[in-house]
Amino acid sequence: MASETFLRENLAACTRILSMQGLLGLFGHVSTYQPETGRIYISPGKGSNKSTMSAGELAVMDLDGKVLEGEGQVPREWPIHTALHRARPDALAVAHIHSPYATLFAIAKREYRPVTLQAAMFEKGIPLYTQPHLITTPALGVEIAELIGNKRAALLQGHGTVIVGANVEEMLYATLVLEDDTRKAVQASVLGELQVFSEQECREFESVESLQRRAQRSWNYFVMVESCWDRQPTTGINIFV
Repeated sequence: MASETFLRENLAACTRILSMQGLLGLFGHVSTYQPETGRIYISPGKGSNKSTMSAGELAVMDLDGKVLEGEGQVPREWPIHTALHRARPDALAVAHIHSPYATLFAIAKREYRPVTLQAAMFEKGIPLYTQPHLITTPALGVEIAELIGNKRAALLQGHGTVIVGANVEEMLYATLVLEDDTRKAVQASVLGELQVFSEQECREFESVESLQRRAQRSWNYFVMVESCWDRQPTTGINIFV
């Protein structure tokens, strides 16, 4: 079992990295779940300074939404996290963010399909939640969990994205890849029709390229970069070579 210290430190680092990349700011939050204890560690919501987030600033809650630590710091849309952690044993980390480019696919009437090899993890597509409200009740959280099903992410119409991972490292990697992939799709669309990858092509790539290896390598890199970050605002652009 991963220790509380490890989970807190990893989630705090993830929060700072997403802030550094311009994907967490005024809005957005991330969480990780410890199934052995039933405790959810979650970053504070609107208005908190994600760029300097420390392990001690994280709130703790249970699967029913009861705040165990950090009263008053829990984001309004905590039901996104509790519902997914409860529904999926493989969703031990969850992000809800308002990423600039991925959110465009929650606005435009255009189905998302991967255009880069790194985004092959989204081979099943990304469903769109079309109800015009925030996810602030357990019942709405269940709707999101049912919409995502066994997929890796969902788009919330005119709102943002929800992304799950087997651990914080994988969740961070998937979040960064999705934003990078959608940015490239939007930019390439001015040149003409997009060349997207089929489900079969994505599966073939995923079968020979270890997702965990890629996620860990990405994690190591961004932890190193964040350690020397000057905390200045970013453009929200991240590059995968």
